[in-house]
Amino acid sequence: MSAINRWAVIWCALLAGAVNWANAAEAPWRIQDALAPPEGFSIGLVHGSRFESISDNPRAGSSPDDSMIIQRTILDARYRSGGVEAQLELYDARQQLADDDAFVTNTAFNALEVLQATLKFDLPRDGSIRLGRLTTDWGSRRFLARNRFRNAINAFDGFEWIQPLERGALVRLLGSQVIRRLPSDRLGLLDNERITDQSSDAQRFFAASYTLLPSSAPFDTDFFYFYLRETDRPGVATRDRRIHTTGLRLRKPAASGEFDFEIESMLQFGDSRIEKAAFRPLLEHRAHFHYAALGYSFPNSVRAVLEFDYASGDEDPYDLENGRFDSLFGVTTFEFGMVGLYQPFSRSNLVTPGIRLFAEPRPDLNVMVSYRHFWLAQARDFWGRTRMWDRSGESGDYLGQHLEFRIRWDVVPGNLQLDTGAVLLNGHGLFEENTRYGYLGLVFTF
Repeated sequence: MSAINRWAVIWCALLAGAVNWANAAEAPWRIQDALAPPEGFSIGLVHGSRFESISDNPRAGSSPDDSMIIQRTILDARYRSGGVEAQLELYDARQQLADDDAFVTNTAFNALEVLQATLKFDLPRDGSIRLGRLTTDWGSRRFLARNRFRNAINAFDGFEWIQPLERGALVRLLGSQVIRRLPSDRLGLLDNERITDQSSDAQRFFAASYTLLPSSAPFDTDFFYFYLRETDRPGVATRDRRIHTTGLRLRKPAASGEFDFEIESMLQFGDSRIEKAAFRPLLEHRAHFHYAALGYSFPNSVRAVLEFDYASGDEDPYDLENGRFDSLFGVTTFEFGMVGLYQPFSRSNLVTPGIRLFAEPRPDLNVMVSYRHFWLAQARDFWGRTRMWDRSGESGDYLGQHLEFRIRWDVVPGNLQLDTGAVLLNGHGLFEENTRYGYLGLVFTF
């Protein structure tokens, strides 16, 4: 029996046992209840295993056909006393069955690391400040987010201050050094080698936001400012990005029987290099991003969304300007498809209209279908994460279309979720193949 078949048997056995368990269980089981820790302590455990497979991968340097098993385990322990909370969150993100020619990066694998280690202090008027190593979600999660589908998770050493104001307004500040995930070499990643992650002043990141809720504005309004500052240090090469990003987001949340909308626009300026190589010239960075969506929620738990993304690209690869938008520490899974073996699109040099449908036919079942067309904003610039480009621009700007679906079933509500999905990419221009990607995963929560 092959290794993949053995894993399939194990998963089927776990799923069958979980279904039987669901029939008998009255409430989600928690490790907290079993351990019965002293007052003030809490503990939780989440484990996910996911099988991924792809054929005709468009990413340059990758194996065209590949499959592997992705695993992530997170242990979260907290202690709260009075107005102070201490948190220690450990995680282990690794792979199984990857071929020697598989495309692997430390965005997917990070063996046994401290994900969060913070002290949180309550402040007057429901404010708080966290100090230490932390993860966080901001706004739409397009520019700063804790990764959910992607196996490895962005983390920062620093502080985050959150302060509610009058009439529902909210201020957030973040000052940090970015965690550099290790190892980064191919052999170390294939072996799931453990090397302690590090942060340094080579990469610093700052953020500020001001939010107005409907009590003080006709819709949710967010104003953002991000600043990424990079400097080469011994053993740490960067693209010397000194990028300011500022903009706003307007949003009317979805409600049954009503239209909703979202608009987000960001401007970037500063300096950056195209690559990490020190001999590359420092370029003037001028870029922008815009998103617009209009949705409607039907009374039968179906929601339809028309959406449009534009992320600027670099018009001329030979001048001293960089027009390619940088999405910083945001995520793309919820818009452009899963990230794992399949991740051709990033929020950079891209024009894409699309439609998404969400449905919840049962309280324990969630379905999403997405259909999109993709163009390059600039035909002479890179295509997202594929690193493919045509300096002449003769391949044109149209990249093709993709159809995506995702199904999530709470097999045991609160304890076990089955997550599956697939993407069909009909490539055009730079890549004339038909990419097929699929995954099947189980997430255990205790």
